[in-house]
Amino acid sequence: MRIHLLAALLAATSVSAQQDPAQTLITNVDVFDGVNDGGIENANVLIEGNLIAAVSTDPIAAEGATVIDGGGRTLIPGLIDVHWHTLYCCSPQSSVVTDDILGVAIRGALGSEGTLMRVLPASVMLAAVPSPSRR
Repeated sequence: MRIHLLAALLAATSVSAQQDPAQTLITNVDVFDGVNDGGIENANVLIEGNLIAAVSTDPIAAEGATVIDGGGRTLIPGLIDVHWHTLYCCSPQSSVVTDDILGVAIRGALGSEGTLMRVLPASVMLAAVPSPSRR
């Protein structure tokens, strides 16, 4: 019985691993990548699964992809939040208020890498305002 269950689980895992990842195409954005001066204007960004597969100012063919019109906004890959306290990531709210702040800080420091790595590889954010170059 255990062998059949294990075989079924392995078969299901290999089938799901062979499927193509979901694609999302974000068009009409200015990409701030932190490398190019001024970013990449009027770009298209293809995301496959949780990875950025392509960034181009030329159209990107992605049949079946979910298409999001960025509306001229700025895309900042990797930015998940513009204001976040690593200090509080790993402490219950009650201990943040009642415990010694040094203990809260230590728990935050020890847990912040794991917290960030859980969300950074898959994150993409569109700013709520148009890019300065398009105002």
